[in-house]
Amino acid sequence: DNKIEFRPFRIGVKIANKRWWILPIHILSRHFVKKKINKDYIMATSSSVWFSTRTSLMLVCSSLFIVESSCFQFQGQGLRISSRSLRRKRSSVSAEFPSHSFSSLCVSSADDAGTTTDDSSVGGGVLDLVFGFVKTKVAYQFSKLCAADVLLLTDGGSAEAFAAATELDPDMCLRFLRAAVAVGLVTEDKSKLFTPTLLGRSIGSIDAPGRGVVLLEASPEYGMAWDSFDEVLKTGAIGWQLAHGVPRIYDSIDSSGNLPEFRDTFYGGLRSWGGMEEDEILLGSSGIVRGLLTGLTPGAVVVDVGGGEGSFAGKMLAVRPDISVVLQEQAVTCDAARSNPALASYNEDRLRVVERSFFDGIEETDGRLYVLKYILHNWGDEDCVRILRNVRAALEEASSKNNYASRSNDNARILIIEHGPIESSPEIRLLDLHMAVLCGKGASERTTEEYSKLVEASGLTMHRVHPSKGGVYGIECGLPA
Repeated sequence: DNKIEFRPFRIGVKIANKRWWILPIHILSRHFVKKKINKDYIMATSSSVWFSTRTSLMLVCSSLFIVESSCFQFQGQGLRISSRSLRRKRSSVSAEFPSHSFSSLCVSSADDAGTTTDDSSVGGGVLDLVFGFVKTKVAYQFSKLCAADVLLLTDGGSAEAFAAATELDPDMCLRFLRAAVAVGLVTEDKSKLFTPTLLGRSIGSIDAPGRGVVLLEASPEYGMAWDSFDEVLKTGAIGWQLAHGVPRIYDSIDSSGNLPEFRDTFYGGLRSWGGMEEDEILLGSSGIVRGLLTGLTPGAVVVDVGGGEGSFAGKMLAVRPDISVVLQEQAVTCDAARSNPALASYNEDRLRVVERSFFDGIEETDGRLYVLKYILHNWGDEDCVRILRNVRAALEEASSKNNYASRSNDNARILIIEHGPIESSPEIRLLDLHMAVLCGKGASERTTEEYSKLVEASGLTMHRVHPSKGGVYGIECGLPA
């Protein structure tokens, strides 16, 4: 009764002088299925199968090894196998793999009886996993050194010139730049000259949009929080607190905090995140926020709840020169907003900075649009409901006033902007864990349904979900009808 549905595609890849074909299949039974196709055997589980039209074959597919016509199901932590079909003149080929690496390895024998697979592919996804931290370290130093700028300004982009300009060890600079080639940050020509790629320039130039993100997310301070991941995973503790002694990042960077020098890195990272997402995704011609801003009447007030150091507020003011923005933040962040050069040209009629925690309420009650950008993912469900109820109270107070402008506030909106939804991409799932390590297990990227429940629990009504674009989406809500 085992059934298999074949949907053949003429898709092939040549690896080690051997043609491999990809066959997508759908298994209608949980049992293993064995079929004979043109004298070549395959065995499959519920995933795609790689098979070869030649004779010597070794393949990993889910939890099965396939060695020509001999198939072995794995048991325990690992399995040692050998096959006559893979024997060479001097010795047989054997392999022993831990169980977690099976799905990431695919090995084929070469046509030449005296050769095996290209060694550069051995380990496949396993090496990518374990050396991921090396890529992060390379990217961090590339950004820290403004390596793209240095290479473009040095003589020909040689490792020697790079070492001289940065006062670093010449041999290590050569190795560093070659590792940067592997990461995709630079290219190397036959003369050993290095040129930054587009990706390299996006993080390795002093004003590059991605540089601040790398300096923040790969910072030693964040790394120390992740060094406590064993304890976080075991107890649910906050990684930042285990590493730095205080529960929140803001506690570390305020005037009395233990990491005041980290303040510039932190806010620089937030600006960099915004630069990658705000200009196009949120404020571009089809951006979520631009559409709502366009619909506001002249003189309308936008409240940026927890708006950080004000970069997004400044961009909203640039989109609509005839509106004003109220930025509400805690004291340490208000100091950063007041010193933000991008806001220097706005007087208090256009931009007002209010020192108040959103847990203590929303001061501005005449807003037409209340924006919560990357706020709720920092907090657990109870805190999120508390924040949303405070915003709802501001809307209700406005609608109860006895003037026309306030009565029209019945149609005011709250816009929740977050990364995700969590099911939208693998990167959002990783970000979800990152948030938990830094801010506690209550902090999370959520599904649309989970945000909908928070909105409902706050006494608000969902009006619209703006689809995810570039990993960012919006939820528009307001007072019940």
